[in-house]
Amino acid sequence: MKKNTILIFIILSTLVAKSQTEGQLKVTVTTVAYGGTFTPRNVFAVWVQSKTSVFVKTMLAYADTRKAYLSNWKTATSSTYNVVDAITGATQSTHGTYTCTWSGTNITGTVLGDDTYTVAMEMDEGGNTKYATFTFKKSGTVQTVTPVNVTGFSNIKIQWTPAFTALENTAADKLVAVYPNPAVTSIYVAGIEVTDIQVCSLNGKVLLSSKQSNVNISTLPKGIYLAIIYAKEARVVRKIEKL
Repeated sequence: MKKNTILIFIILSTLVAKSQTEGQLKVTVTTVAYGGTFTPRNVFAVWVQSKTSVFVKTMLAYADTRKAYLSNWKTATSSTYNVVDAITGATQSTHGTYTCTWSGTNITGTVLGDDTYTVAMEMDEGGNTKYATFTFKKSGTVQTVTPVNVTGFSNIKIQWTPAFTALENTAADKLVAVYPNPAVTSIYVAGIEVTDIQVCSLNGKVLLSSKQSNVNISTLPKGIYLAIIYAKEARVVRKIEKL
């Protein structure tokens, strides 16, 4: 057990210190009709690119047979329309609110370096494609960007959340109790008002999540995991053991 504790400490220290922070980018946006030929039918894509406009990964693409109308997405992907890990679908019959995520990796699954990245989104409903870009910082701290509405897009929210940012939040850490630990079926969190719990592998991959103060872990194999506990203004990491 002592060896496991030392190993986890080393892993957590590495994850915090390195410049390839693991985490998740969450983008929410509402598409808005602009009077195109086929309105309200539309094709729509959201993707991530580097600050030098190099394509990284598609997050969402509702554009099947009409994907060529999204000229900026086509150019970004070098006409491959790459949709690895993306949410995909056909032409939309109406406008709506969409949410998509990015894990901070490229199409091969490699975690990319911390830097400034761009969220690009494009929508077409028959001529005069609407295209917008917004930058955010991928790093070890939470960043939330809420751009003003632009033609074709409203209620935009872009939030980068690193997987490990609360290791130094000692005040919150002292309040949190996770029990039972070791556990067989479920773990419970007491001490703070929980907004989310994520159970992760030691390399940071999210395996289970819950918006409640408990998580059913019965489906996990026996072993050591990390519980990342989110509150309104704090984040706490706990080592847990599944029996």
